[in-house]
Amino acid sequence: MAGYNAGRAVALQTGSAASGRRWLAEHRDADSAFTAGYEWALWDYEDANGLAHESRPRHAAG
Repeated sequence: MAGYNAGRAVALQTGSAASGRRWLAEHRDADSAFTAGYEWALWDYEDANGLAHESRPRHAAG
């Protein structure tokens, strides 16, 4: 859970969904829990701001 929370925290500090996606692409070797938290934070940011979702978190169901 700590990795997930850390990923969310870092994602929220990037300043924009585009910056967050760039950071994630540059850090694909990050811990999987960290990456999951990061991806969800970006999805949440896009959702809260009425932005189109560029992608769905890899572990999302449905």
